[in-house]
Amino acid sequence: MKKAFISVILSAVIFTGILSGCATKSSNTEANTQATQSAQKAEETPIPTTEATLAPVVPETVTITDSDGNEVTVKTNPTRIAIYDYSILDILYNVGFENTRIEKLIVPAKENLPDELAFYKNAGDELVISGGSLFYIDWDVLDLIQPDLVIIGGRAFGMGPSGERLSSEDAAKYREDTFARYPNTTFVKLTTNATNSQLTKDIENNINALAQIFPELKDELEAKLTKLRTDITEINKKAKASGKKALFAMMVDQTTLSVFNPNSRFDMIYEEFGFIPADEGAVSWTNQHGFDVRAEYVLEKNPDVIFLLDRSATVGSGAGAENFMNDPIIKQTTAAQNGDIYVLSGNAWYTMTGGISATETMIADLNQYIIKLN
Repeated sequence: MKKAFISVILSAVIFTGILSGCATKSSNTEANTQATQSAQKAEETPIPTTEATLAPVVPETVTITDSDGNEVTVKTNPTRIAIYDYSILDILYNVGFENTRIEKLIVPAKENLPDELAFYKNAGDELVISGGSLFYIDWDVLDLIQPDLVIIGGRAFGMGPSGERLSSEDAAKYREDTFARYPNTTFVKLTTNATNSQLTKDIENNINALAQIFPELKDELEAKLTKLRTDITEINKKAKASGKKALFAMMVDQTTLSVFNPNSRFDMIYEEFGFIPADEGAVSWTNQHGFDVRAEYVLEKNPDVIFLLDRSATVGSGAGAENFMNDPIIKQTTAAQNGDIYVLSGNAWYTMTGGISATETMIADLNQYIIKLN
């Protein structure tokens, strides 16, 4: 009996141990499974990424090169800005002005902006206001807005408040006084050279500068620049291959005719776009409005194609182009007889030169003849 009782006790102990071992093994297995699943889940679940991780770090300032080759340190993404150059306004609108983060913009004579810049003309005064002209920077408006950045063009500081032309000495003083008045504002010149045209170089410089100032526009600006380069190069190749001689003429007013040859304001026709000049000379006497000539000069040079800019229509009302086309001497030229006198888009060539939309229009103007060659 005693033996039997001891046997039962041993069996119970052994059975309890077995159950305990199974429970421990089951518990360990479950723990291992949970650990494995947690590790797998941790691998599959992406680590939360903050906005700072996604967005590139934008420096507070950048150093750009202005149109005169000077290095200038500029604040990035300025919210208060003045722009006194149509080409820069053109560029910013073309690639998405709403992405500049500009909250207040001063422009020259808002009501007189070209139709191509209607966006700024029609914008409410809470965003865009007038602050002078291309030639005159209005201190009263700058005092009110206190812009972070002022982009000036080649015409800036050329006139006083009453519209009077300033001498070079007075213009220099006006410029220096303006800079001194706004020590916390950065002034930078971004424009297109209007003395000896370097269109492609100026466009590239201006776009690169704006891409640094407004980083969110960088990709779009670079894409536009690449397209412009391609289109200009294509015209250059075809114009050179044609061997045709071209003349750039301008009706200064309804009766005054001038021409532009190499190393002049409009020599992009020859330098960038590749047309052979009808007259290689006349470098020393070209100026902003060209060299005044008579119709007999045009007939003597007898170009294959004439590109005509009617300034009289661009800056006011006039019939300069019509008078040119109807001149009996002009009608004797090869260009006239072949129907190869092309009246250019005034704002693109005269007031907005260097803008993206303006350059696209220039390319379209010249392609009228290039397409005919093919």
